Amino acid sequence: MHMSEVVVVREHRSNYPNPVSFEAGDRLLVEERDTEYPGWVKVTDRKGLVGWAPLEYIELTENGASGIAIKFYSARELDVDPGERLSVKYEHCQWCWVEHKGKGAGWVPSECLGNA
Repeated sequence: MHMSEVVVVREHRSNYPNPVSFEAGDRLLVEERDTEYPGWVKVTDRKGLVGWAPLEYIELTENGASGIAIKFYSARELDVDPGERLSVKYEHCQWCWVEHKGKGAGWVPSECLGNA
């Protein structure tokens, strides 16, 4: 699903009004791995915000309780409703980074999307 047009088939609402974000080189606290969506890990960013991030974006320290970000990331999720059309930029571990003409960009679970 790269750079494709999709339609929302199931609504999604973010549970994280203050999304975690980081830049390459930022230190992060690393907590548990997501069991529902493997490949994601709970982190605390330098502002103290907590959220989920792709594990592959983080170089873990030896004990695995902290790490260094290796690329920019934002956990911003997009609130979407059935019938809305989105453009998928990339997919990661069952989530898609999408763009909506009026709402901007953000993450939406893959299972909420269908072929346009």
